[in-house]
Amino acid sequence: MHDFLNVSQKQSSNFKIFHMKHMLKGIISLFVLISLITGKSSFAQDVEFKRSGNWEFLYDVEGVNFYYMVTQCNDTANGYFREQVLLKLENTNDFEVAADWDVQMYYNGTCFNCGEKLNAEHHRSVVVAANSTIEGRCFTHGDKTLRIFSRFLNYNDPVSTLTKFELINLKVRQK
Repeated sequence: MHDFLNVSQKQSSNFKIFHMKHMLKGIISLFVLISLITGKSSFAQDVEFKRSGNWEFLYDVEGVNFYYMVTQCNDTANGYFREQVLLKLENTNDFEVAADWDVQMYYNGTCFNCGEKLNAEHHRSVVVAANSTIEGRCFTHGDKTLRIFSRFLNYNDPVSTLTKFELINLKVRQK
C-alpha cells in the first residue's frame, strides 16, 4: 500500500509539472502573439518630447531618417503666435521614396485623435528625392504635411498644449 501511495504521489507531482510547463508555454505564446498583433506597421515609440529648438532624431525606416523640432512660429503682423512641431525627413537611399503616415496627437496627456477620431485630416504623404532632405516650415500657406500644431503662445491654456505625438501606420517605399 505504501508503494502504491508513493507511485500515486509521484504521478500526481509529474502531472502537475507537466501541466505547469504547458501553461507557461501557452502564456508565453499568448504574450508573443499579442506583441505581434499590436506592433503592426506602427513605428510609434515613446520618445522624450523635447522642446530644445534643435532637430531631434525619431527613427530610421527603410533608409529614411525622421526628425522633429519644436519651434515658435510667430507672425506679428497677423497676430499669430504658435508653437509648432516641424518634421524633417532625410532620404539616405540612392532612389526617390514616398512616405505615408498618420499623426496621433496628445494634448495635456489625452489623445486628441486616437481610434475612431483618426481620419484623413491626420494622414500625411510626401515624396523625398534620392539622397536629399525635406523639412517643415512655419508658414506654408495651409500645407500641414510636415507640421504639427503644439500650442498657442499668446494664451495660457494647458488643455491645448501638445504633450506627445506619434507617427503611426508609417510606410516608406521606393517611388
